[in-house]
Amino acid sequence: MERNGNDIKVLSRRKRYVAFPEGSSFSCAGCMTVGVIGQPAPATAPGTFTFGLNWGIAYELPNNTETALFYRRKKHGKPLAQRRSRRELYEKLEIIMDNMGYSGRQCVLKTLCETAQRIVPHGGNMIEEIFRTMFTLPMAKVLPSEPLEHTLYDSAHRLGLLLDSCENFKCPLSLVDLAKGYYNAPAPNVDTFRSPWALFSSSFG
Repeated sequence: MERNGNDIKVLSRRKRYVAFPEGSSFSCAGCMTVGVIGQPAPATAPGTFTFGLNWGIAYELPNNTETALFYRRKKHGKPLAQRRSRRELYEKLEIIMDNMGYSGRQCVLKTLCETAQRIVPHGGNMIEEIFRTMFTLPMAKVLPSEPLEHTLYDSAHRLGLLLDSCENFKCPLSLVDLAKGYYNAPAPNVDTFRSPWALFSSSFG
C-alpha cells in the first residue's frame, strides 16, 4: 500500500516461488541404535556391543528451470508438480522400508492416511509441520494421463479424510507415531546398570 498525500494506492505483484541453484538437494539421515550387551557400558566393562540401523534420503530441490517448466503448464499446473515431487520421495522411502523387511508401499499409504487424520496444519512442532507437508497431497483431481502411483497415493490420502481408521493398510509401523515421538524411550539408569562382564568378574572375585 502506498500513500501519496490523501490518495491511497494498493500495490500488487505476481506470486513468487522459491528456487534453488541447480543440483541442490535436501538430505535427511537417521540412525537407530539398540544396545545388545552392556549398553551403556560402566567403567569396569571392556566395551559395548550395539546394533545400529542407518538410513538416508536425498531429495532434489526445485531449481529455476524446473519451476518455470512446472508452473507455466496451464493444463496440469501446480498439483501435478506437487504429486510428482512427492512420488519421488515416497519411492525412496518404500525402498528403505522394503530393505527393513516391511512392505514399503503399504507403509507409505498408511502414512498418507494417518497424516490426514492426526496431524493438523500448524498444530504441532516444526518436525510435525515438515512431516505434514511431505505427506499431504493436493486435493485437485488426478488426471488420467498421470502415473498409476499418483492415483494410489491420492486415494490413501483421501481415505484418511473420510475414514476413522487406517488399519486396513498392512504395515505394523506408524511413521506418524515416529514423527510425534511416541517411540522415544527414556535413557536407562546408568547407576543401577551392571553388565554381564561385571557380574562374571564379581562371581570370581
